[in-house]
Amino acid sequence: MKTHFLTKATLSLALVGSLSILNAASLSNGVKIQTLSGDTKLSCEALLCLASPIKPSECAPSLARYFGISAKKWRDTITKRKNFLKLCPVDNGDSQMIYYRDQVVANLDSECTIPALNKRVEKQIIRVEKVCAVVGDNGCATFKEINIYGFRVNPNLPRSCALLASSAYTDYRLKYTCNKQFYDEVSWNRGYTLKEVSKNIYFTLKESEREQGSKLIPVSQSEFYKLPQEERKITQNYNALGGYITQYNKIVVSFYQKIPIKKDCWIND
Repeated sequence: MKTHFLTKATLSLALVGSLSILNAASLSNGVKIQTLSGDTKLSCEALLCLASPIKPSECAPSLARYFGISAKKWRDTITKRKNFLKLCPVDNGDSQMIYYRDQVVANLDSECTIPALNKRVEKQIIRVEKVCAVVGDNGCATFKEINIYGFRVNPNLPRSCALLASSAYTDYRLKYTCNKQFYDEVSWNRGYTLKEVSKNIYFTLKESEREQGSKLIPVSQSEFYKLPQEERKITQNYNALGGYITQYNKIVVSFYQKIPIKKDCWIND
């Protein structure tokens, strides 16, 4: 009686279709999943499903079974998972398959999917601002520093994804397509940055790409009082010595183009 093994050809078929296609296929040199049952079938399906970042719905039972295997100590969890994976008949003469089964899949601490990668937001301090905390009779009595944070989709692969990408038996060809820039919290939350443009350029843009605002331009005290009331604004900037400087400003209309922040940074190339 001929022994059927899970081979690279079997995995490749799973990457372009689904388990339903695989189960219906007749592979002379590959294991026929439909002839298996119980944990043996789930073991083979887990190996197939984990080989691709795109998972058909048929993968749910085998992945739930696989990631449900655990022990108090991580090394014991790995041992139990290896024993489960070894239920699937594979070609033990194929070193790449054995590496994929025992060194990659057995050591995964989570699944690796494109949506999950794009939800891994990294936070970092991009600047520190000094503001007045307590105002005294002669100016600012106490300053405090405020951390301003920036955000981006994390460009670094988590351990599980790096492991899967290291195997010739998987379809993980992960690529980060964003510029790795950190964006301030306001821009990140609204989904776009603002680029100041001329009034002429502003009106050539689509309505959805436009945003108007205002900005302050420092002017002399004499110029300030010549302005209409609605165009004036006085600000006070505290210096490091605790005093403050009065600044006279003109309020002007500014025109901006909305530049979308790309958040679907990870793709499978």
